[in-house]
Amino acid sequence: MNAPSLLERLLATPAASLPSHAGDGRLYFLQDSGGSAQVWELAAGASAPRQRTAHADAVSFVAGLPDGGAIFGRDGAGDERHQLYHLPPEGEARPLTADPRTIHDWGAVSPDGARIAFTANRRDPAHSDAWVIELATGEARCVAERQGPHELQGWSADGAALLLATAPRTFEATLLRVALSGGAVTELTPHDGDARHLNPRARADGGGFWLLTDRGRAFLAVAFLREGGAPALLYAPEADVEKLEPSPDQRHLAVVVNEGGYSRLRLLDAAGAVIAEPGHPAGVITRLSWSPDGQKVVFDLARFSAPSSLYAAGLDGAAALLVHGATPPEGLRHWRTLAFPSFDGRRVPTFLALPDGPVPREGWPMLVWVHGGPAMQALPNWRPDLQAILAQGIGVLVPNVRGSTGYGTGYAALDDREKRLDSVADLAAAHAWLGEQPDVDGTRIGIMGQSYGGWMVLAATTEYPELWACGIDFYGIANWHSFFRNTGPWRIDHRAAEYGHPVRDAALLRRLSPLHQAARIRCPLLVAQGLTDPRVPPSESEQIVEALQAKRIAVQYLTFADEGHGFTKRHNRRAVYEAVMRFLDAHLKARGAAPGPGRGS
Repeated sequence: MNAPSLLERLLATPAASLPSHAGDGRLYFLQDSGGSAQVWELAAGASAPRQRTAHADAVSFVAGLPDGGAIFGRDGAGDERHQLYHLPPEGEARPLTADPRTIHDWGAVSPDGARIAFTANRRDPAHSDAWVIELATGEARCVAERQGPHELQGWSADGAALLLATAPRTFEATLLRVALSGGAVTELTPHDGDARHLNPRARADGGGFWLLTDRGRAFLAVAFLREGGAPALLYAPEADVEKLEPSPDQRHLAVVVNEGGYSRLRLLDAAGAVIAEPGHPAGVITRLSWSPDGQKVVFDLARFSAPSSLYAAGLDGAAALLVHGATPPEGLRHWRTLAFPSFDGRRVPTFLALPDGPVPREGWPMLVWVHGGPAMQALPNWRPDLQAILAQGIGVLVPNVRGSTGYGTGYAALDDREKRLDSVADLAAAHAWLGEQPDVDGTRIGIMGQSYGGWMVLAATTEYPELWACGIDFYGIANWHSFFRNTGPWRIDHRAAEYGHPVRDAALLRRLSPLHQAARIRCPLLVAQGLTDPRVPPSESEQIVEALQAKRIAVQYLTFADEGHGFTKRHNRRAVYEAVMRFLDAHLKARGAAPGPGRGS
């Protein structure tokens, strides 16, 4: 199958994600069959799901309610000003919020199901306050005004308080208890130094919380916290525990462990002992949801070779069963997991996929794809664009350069502030390693990334201009000073803690801004940008494009008026992916190369 027709089939293969049970047993989830993610519902005992929403813009989450209904949220054209909606068990949804200037970030449903809690920056764009809405009346009230951004993580067991998390830096998160009556705030997790306290889940008897924490550790672990005490570790593997959900009767805990980027489901008892390790395909799990009877947990799982589908696993430890999902085209490629050496001898974990078929005499051209963040991890996720690029005859390397999460807090700190360019040096090391591989053409290696990964593309092509055959920058930062000036005000302090303060660290940020070295770029660039992006505003892409045009460096610029920080609508993904493939065909892929010995793997 040729790459363009494969891309169309891949884009038309729907993904089902973010499952959430309602109290009557029906399962809500998101599916993008119509071109953007919408709410779907699978009733208990039903053989097929039904669609419950049909908006042009994607739905961002759905949460089941005890009465069989649900709450969901969506923004306008990717602007991230999410509004909340109540979907009854039958009938149309009604809006709970209607202020397009405000970000309403989802939180949790109260223990009795009568209220929901969330954060909103209505008072001031830079600060998120705690809010509660009574579902029966739609009455909304601000419970507590807070300084800076916060996330609403849950409720106390008695429904009399909210659990907030504040995260001034990437690897610090403190839990706060906020009383609904009077708004008194109690810090639940006082600590020295960086430590994360995440995902609190209240025990029904009010005796404390299960949570995830890396206090005193390199990895997140399951712990139990009694108010006034310190977290006591229950389950602490040498890998991040990324998800935690107690069963409705609270006798069991479902957790997801990150093992080299691959998710692994484990079921524990309430004290943290492993009781089951259900088998499931190798991939990435985003959300867990227990059935109301507590006998099974449903989860979504995406693979590099298949879109997200829904699976169910029981307490007996048997292999998970497919609940709902689409069948992708046959013959898609899989990742190999390996590591390559960098400039200081450190091994950089990476994923590699090579095309199928005879190796060209010169070797395969390659694309290095760089994740965003920076405190994120490239995962073996569903990527229709990368599968189509492989079908085009171009290999793909996806490194987790220093600064990536998933390999311990020490590895994640290796790119902090003055060490930022060390992560760019890892990309040069990736290029050098690829050039040594017998099936690779070291003269035809391109680089691609999005968001912070877009900055990495610009940094790589200015710091190491002689290496790259072409570059693709999706909404990347070109100038750190203008980024801080124009990004959403709710993001400034958190991002300054990661990258450097725009005033105190002005010299460092200037050195790290590719715009000031744009004349060093030698290869052609493709730049793509959503015009409603509140995180990396269009001015970043506009500046680098204008600078390249002024220097007569080849650049192509694509914009999307109805997209923000990412391309969520199918017709836009089609347009940008087709442009990428044409760009790679023109600037990376050899034409008419004779086949040589060996095969891709």
